[in-house]
Amino acid sequence: MSESENPTTPPAPKDHVEVLNAQGQRVSITREQYLTQALPEMLKASDTDPERLTQVIMQAVRDGFADNVIAAANRLTVLDKENIERALTVLAVVQRDCGDLDLAEATLNELKQRKPDSAAAYVGLGMLQERQGNLEECEKLLWHALTMDCNNPDAVHGYLQTRHRSVGDEGYPAEIEKVMALPGSWRAQMWMARLQLTKENEAGATSIYRDILSSENVESDALLMAVADLVQHKKHDLIEELIVSKFVPGQHHPHIGMALLQHYHMQQKNEIGEELLHQMYVHYGHMLGAELQQFSGEFDRMRLGKLPKMPDLPPNPKVNLMRLDRPAWYAGFDDPQWLLPPKGEGHKHIMVFALAIDGQPKLEPAQEEEVGRATRSLPLWFAEQIWLSTPHRATAALAMAENGGWAVLGRPWPEEQLASQLPDSERANTILVTGQMRIDGDRRRIDLWAFDCATKQRIGHAAAEGAHAEHGNMLLQLMAELWPVIGGPEGHKPQIGDGTFWHRYADGMAQHAALVITQTGGLPRDRLYGERFITQWLQNAALAETRWQPGFWLLGSAMCVLQQLGSKVPAEHARLVSEVFRQSPADSAFVRLCAKVLPACGLLPLWQGRRDEIMAAAAQDPNVTAWLQRAEGAANS
Repeated sequence: MSESENPTTPPAPKDHVEVLNAQGQRVSITREQYLTQALPEMLKASDTDPERLTQVIMQAVRDGFADNVIAAANRLTVLDKENIERALTVLAVVQRDCGDLDLAEATLNELKQRKPDSAAAYVGLGMLQERQGNLEECEKLLWHALTMDCNNPDAVHGYLQTRHRSVGDEGYPAEIEKVMALPGSWRAQMWMARLQLTKENEAGATSIYRDILSSENVESDALLMAVADLVQHKKHDLIEELIVSKFVPGQHHPHIGMALLQHYHMQQKNEIGEELLHQMYVHYGHMLGAELQQFSGEFDRMRLGKLPKMPDLPPNPKVNLMRLDRPAWYAGFDDPQWLLPPKGEGHKHIMVFALAIDGQPKLEPAQEEEVGRATRSLPLWFAEQIWLSTPHRATAALAMAENGGWAVLGRPWPEEQLASQLPDSERANTILVTGQMRIDGDRRRIDLWAFDCATKQRIGHAAAEGAHAEHGNMLLQLMAELWPVIGGPEGHKPQIGDGTFWHRYADGMAQHAALVITQTGGLPRDRLYGERFITQWLQNAALAETRWQPGFWLLGSAMCVLQQLGSKVPAEHARLVSEVFRQSPADSAFVRLCAKVLPACGLLPLWQGRRDEIMAAAAQDPNVTAWLQRAEGAANS
């Protein structure tokens, strides 16, 4: 355990708790959800794994749930026979934070008997004495621990803190030197270097750092302590000299990499920072996704800030249409026609246009981004649902500015004008769906109109109102009202998913469209912002409702499109993609699509391992077989 895992006082309760779900994502849940659902599930999943069980128990202690893991801590002492020191130390921490100091002391004394050379036992006993106000006895026990292991992090931290309180700033350096004098001591030297930095004695600190960090087998903890202090004191030259070449992603503590990212951010070195960020995502993204996203956004902003300014739009800019004649998730998969439901004779063609904003009000930049996304999410979501739930085909039509990028109109497209631009053969069978959104603070109203191009008349209207957070429920209401007009069952709603899910999923489709528009040349590649935000959004949406398989198709599509754009981001999702692939049956659509997705994520060998099984499952469908062979050829070229 580290210093942070051995608190001297119980933690303050928090309203929410962060946990890692089954896919390795960090999510925030309520304390009630943690206590009744997450914690029991995590304890059960780690029941035979002492390493994992230790992590679950200590996290519960840090979050204030020591009372709820006492049985698990006792279980650990039976399970962890190979590391009884760890097991008994964990048990003592749990007992202590449950308020049973006598029992914790008995456990630590048992550890002393079973492992007389255990520094951890004396550290634990010292912390118990501190909690009872016996500071002198605490110091004695901690010093004894140091004589047994002079680099024990908890012993060094505990001893120096208690002595600092006793002797003050003036006597503190001598206390550090006392620990430094112990044979083999290096951790106390790092504390002395930290002290020298605070005193602005850079030369003294540098001498210590160079001495310790010059070793080929430098301790990961030494790198972590050094880089944290050097970043705090903005000693960037020393970071470049002493830390950068030593850090190995996947081998060293991830917080060393986080500190280096902060270093590159402070130095405005986004190109180098981006390279390290990619490695951090590959190795630690499942643990530090939220923290890494912050750097991803900052480096993107730095990159865009260095590009030449886009030319201003003319007073009356030309607006073009981007047509998506297949569902959003079709992109990047090289025409998988087998994925689309068959459409019989007499089907209609439904064209759904991006919403206009009534009056096109002036919006704050952040709000404009969200509102613009809402104008595009509706046609993309409606088009997908039409493909999947009606006998008809659908197109999502999105507005594009003439200099690239999205446009938001102030009024709906004139329907007769749109109809007149269609070929005669297409016009007779096409229904246009246009609409607008009115905004009043947090409230929105969306109106949709269906227009029959053959009769040149409106044939239906649907409306929904609600707050921004209710956007998903508004989508469902609009679908139920409009569906009979465009050829679906009256009152239709998807069989799975609630309003919250559909809001997030539809927003993800709008973000995915930014990748597609870049792929097709509508937006310059170097202007693409937030690749990782997009893919993380899509991943979270897919995992939020795993029964909705198109969610995984959409994520896979993003991987393929980004690979075609030369992005490294797909490799950062390899962990999740591989897990879903392994758990899915050979005849599932996602597994078949993985003929494209896995190579995009750098996982071609994983595909090859199941190839024969997948091909055998698809043998009865020549369309699937032909597509798989074509996808394999592209992957191997």
